[in-house]
Amino acid sequence: MSMLLPDPRLYPRVDPDNLLIRLAMALLTEREAGRALTRAEALKDAIASQLAADDDSVLNAALRHAPSQEVYKAVWQAALDVVGQVGNERHAVIFALPVVLVAGCKGRAELPERLSDVDALSQLLRQHGVIDVQAECFISGKLVHPDTLEGLSFSQLYRYSRNLADAGRGLPVELPGDPAPVKDDCVLVRYLVGVAMREANGEMPVKLGGSMGAWGMPLMQLLGEQLKTANVTLFPIPRVPNWLREAHRQGQAARQEVNLQVFASNIIRKLREYSLPITAIAAAHDNGELRFTISTPGDDKNWAAHAWPLAPLDSVERIAEEFIGLMRECQVEDVRLVKEVQTDREHGIPFFVTVNDPAAQSHGLH
Repeated sequence: MSMLLPDPRLYPRVDPDNLLIRLAMALLTEREAGRALTRAEALKDAIASQLAADDDSVLNAALRHAPSQEVYKAVWQAALDVVGQVGNERHAVIFALPVVLVAGCKGRAELPERLSDVDALSQLLRQHGVIDVQAECFISGKLVHPDTLEGLSFSQLYRYSRNLADAGRGLPVELPGDPAPVKDDCVLVRYLVGVAMREANGEMPVKLGGSMGAWGMPLMQLLGEQLKTANVTLFPIPRVPNWLREAHRQGQAARQEVNLQVFASNIIRKLREYSLPITAIAAAHDNGELRFTISTPGDDKNWAAHAWPLAPLDSVERIAEEFIGLMRECQVEDVRLVKEVQTDREHGIPFFVTVNDPAAQSHGLH
């Protein structure tokens, strides 16, 4: 349980028939360091043998039926390691760079499905050391939809990273770009996908994970220029590249973070225009969402709400802390976190706790 908000996610009972769940639980309960390493290798070996046989069924079932977030994290990280850790052979590093797109327009518009000059992108990343200057690396200029990335299985990525004849021509499947639809104010995420060749016993050809360096601002400017669209206000926010499936996960989380920021700034600005008092509330709901409201006492009309569906690796405590920090930046002093898990619906309608609801007045607040 989070110290700030309860975690509303419910986990299934342990499936004793799933080998990966058994191995992950054995790893998590092992206290002796040497045996823990052995158990970690056993988990990765089991995943590797399945992926090598183009079989994702046991891995998918383990992720779908993980009995805790810790088990999910252990299996997920092991799968990432298996795909990425090929050994001392020459192999392909398949990665993606998430781009959160904060866009606004009056009416409707559509952002381009690809960058106009992908060579400029590659040059910028090499200039700042994100991609090694000497590396053999292909980056697609297409802006790929998250659903398309999610459709790539771990077994496909396992095979592609080791099939150099295909990898040398870029990712061996055609990943289409997706023209991002813009209606009023919206927050979207798209991905730039790349393949870099890692030589036998060589250094990583691309920096994956970590924090954004000095290249973040020039990349934001480059993306803004290349995606410029008539009558659209656009703020592209790039994130660091990572292994493809992990980049997909991190991009989705980044989109949720920015969505929360945009929601909060819009309603706070509106309430302050009318000089109304502001109360911010965060609550966990039994459908696996965190819901946020910003409202004013005694007013049932001037308020807004935002829902954050929790992904398997989302940290409730981290999200709650980010919300508190965001409200602090916005100089909102009345911030309430509801201790009890709330219902998804009341009278068939999605339920959001505002300052005027009994749940906001109870003792169950931080």
